[in-house]
Amino acid sequence: MPKVKKVAVIGCSGCGALAALMIKKLDPSVDVVIIREPQERGLLTRCATPYICCGDVMVDPSYKDDSIFTEKGIKLVNAAATAIDPVKKSVTTSEKSTYLYDKLVLATGAKPVIPPIPGIGLKGVFTLRSSDDAINILNWINSRRVRNTVLLGAGAIGVEKAYLLSRQGLKVTLIEMCGHIMSNILDPDMSESVQAYMQEHGVQLKLNQRLTEIEGNDSVEKVFLTSGEKIDADMVVISAGARCNVELAKKAGLEIGEKGLKVNEYLQTSDPDIYAGGDLIEYKNHVTGKPTLGQLRPNAVISGRVIAKNILGFGIKFPHFVNSFCTKFFDKSIAGAGITAMEAKKEGIEVVTAKEESISKHSMIRGRMPYAVKLVFDKKSQKLIGGQIVSDSECPVRYIDVISLAIRCGLNVLDLTTLRCAGQPELSPDPGKEPIALAAESAFWEFHSRKKSRVF
Repeated sequence: MPKVKKVAVIGCSGCGALAALMIKKLDPSVDVVIIREPQERGLLTRCATPYICCGDVMVDPSYKDDSIFTEKGIKLVNAAATAIDPVKKSVTTSEKSTYLYDKLVLATGAKPVIPPIPGIGLKGVFTLRSSDDAINILNWINSRRVRNTVLLGAGAIGVEKAYLLSRQGLKVTLIEMCGHIMSNILDPDMSESVQAYMQEHGVQLKLNQRLTEIEGNDSVEKVFLTSGEKIDADMVVISAGARCNVELAKKAGLEIGEKGLKVNEYLQTSDPDIYAGGDLIEYKNHVTGKPTLGQLRPNAVISGRVIAKNILGFGIKFPHFVNSFCTKFFDKSIAGAGITAMEAKKEGIEVVTAKEESISKHSMIRGRMPYAVKLVFDKKSQKLIGGQIVSDSECPVRYIDVISLAIRCGLNVLDLTTLRCAGQPELSPDPGKEPIALAAESAFWEFHSRKKSRVF
């Protein structure tokens, strides 16, 4: 394999930045250039944007400045990439400059989906993806003395924004077209306690509803729902998903899939000298095997590192998406990995589920808090395919990483009955109340008893 001398990276977020840094770490002699949008600087932790828009954190501490690149000898170009020529192996920018490459990394990410709702263009209607979005929201809240906020979309990010805005004293109405919140992470039985808790903290939940119109003279004043209900609103924030930025890839003749840019297991596009990762790509779901999106920062970071190693000849396969995620609402911590029982049903997968409750510390220790774990097993293979956690303490929610790894490694119900977790009275439940193992025991009984299995 010829030595790679020049690498161009388009995009400077989780995937692109980590690919560039890893290449220089493994082989400092490689000439690496990052081509990014004119307004970009440093490396933004996008998870910070909900906190920025509510005034909890400042913009500057949320960035790693450009020195993390320049100190490694990475060249930074602040100009939009406008064209890729796979034959000449070049990238052209809006400034008419051309950059040659041996290998190219596409990390152009995604942009918010904006539904075609009348009034969507009024002032006071926002999406939240960049630090500029966050600052615009914060300025609007402060300058307009916002009191009534409507959030569209009750996914994990929507719930997190509801928490942060409620904490600032704003009245929050959360609109969701599904019958329960975070439907891609939680089954209805696990979302019930979270929904009740949110309502106790003043959030108005409008489930099974759509936003039909936003009304106002110059800026938003009211919104209308499919039920006909009218709600006062000083601000609307939309969290309706994100669409992959495939335009540049499409112009270059790369193969586009159902949901995003197509890549193989080494994260190569249809052009083997062009790699892609992060929010831009579609990839196989670990459970269903179908193309899906993995628009989460951990997926982007790992894809960048894998791309870097593969550009240098290591030949590492990128793992299929398990899409583990966690968020919080005040003292409720919520997490999920794999697929839910509801999604399994849609995919035609029969499942056995088990739910177990525990406490965050030994029963003798003060300050112990309850939490619940739900496991979803494929009835046919008995393998774990999903897990969910709802906790009144922050520590137990990290068990979702154990569940995620178990899904990825193909562990079955019997494997999990022997799960041994580190135990200490102030840090964990009693060993006899470890909920993942106990839930697996319950499912094991369902599989092997003469009783009819609980099939969702």
